[in-house]
Amino acid sequence: MKVGEIAARIEKRIPLSWAEEWDNSGLSVGDPNREVNKIAVALDVSCETVGHAAAAGCQLLVTHHPAIFRPLNTVLYDVPAEKAVAAAIKHGLALYAAHTNWDVSPEGVNVCLAGALNLEDIMPLQKPTVRNGAWGLGAIGKLKSSLSVKECLELLIERWHLTDARAYGDLARKISKIALGGGACGDLWPLAKKVGADVFITSDVRYSERNDALSMDLNVINTDHGETERVWLMALESVVESVSGLEVETLEESGPRRIA
Repeated sequence: MKVGEIAARIEKRIPLSWAEEWDNSGLSVGDPNREVNKIAVALDVSCETVGHAAAAGCQLLVTHHPAIFRPLNTVLYDVPAEKAVAAAIKHGLALYAAHTNWDVSPEGVNVCLAGALNLEDIMPLQKPTVRNGAWGLGAIGKLKSSLSVKECLELLIERWHLTDARAYGDLARKISKIALGGGACGDLWPLAKKVGADVFITSDVRYSERNDALSMDLNVINTDHGETERVWLMALESVVESVSGLEVETLEESGPRRIA
């Protein structure tokens, strides 16, 4: 099966029309006519993931974050992102990204995160503006039994396999309704408050966003962006495998090293 055919099949399942206008999802590097025997899946395009994919005999690397967000004026080997693109070209490795379209997929980021917590009555935090099959952004759901904010943090660490997460607010407060946003969704806290969430979980929360949410009696849990998004990588692998019928390997990446 060729690169272009696999891309088209992925896009039937995760349409590019679901992506934000500023995004660069889809095929960004490679020959659409190259035959593919094996595919790799990873969170990011890096020299590490490109090297592992090439060494594993893959011809296509599918990631969440696009290799190229903006037009490149140069391709310099001392710039990490550009060096990774050059390495992919050298190895004949095509690069494909399912980014914001995967965020809003009914099989994607937020549905997987909510499912890992066994939330009930799951709904999108922000419904899609156009009814085109997208599920929506973020998620809201209920715990089967109430927990304290501190216990909720411990549950996240266990279920999402986190090493870096912090809770803010009244840690002893009992909560039952959780809102979450996979990735950097700190600006969605007003929606979480509006739908009656007791706590809002996301990554890369700004100082002002956190303080504003706390002032409105909304607890906040800030998680590591990359660690949180690795929760659903196996789901993306499953989609790619089912549409291509080929062997797909999820690559383990070196995460951030936190000093205790």
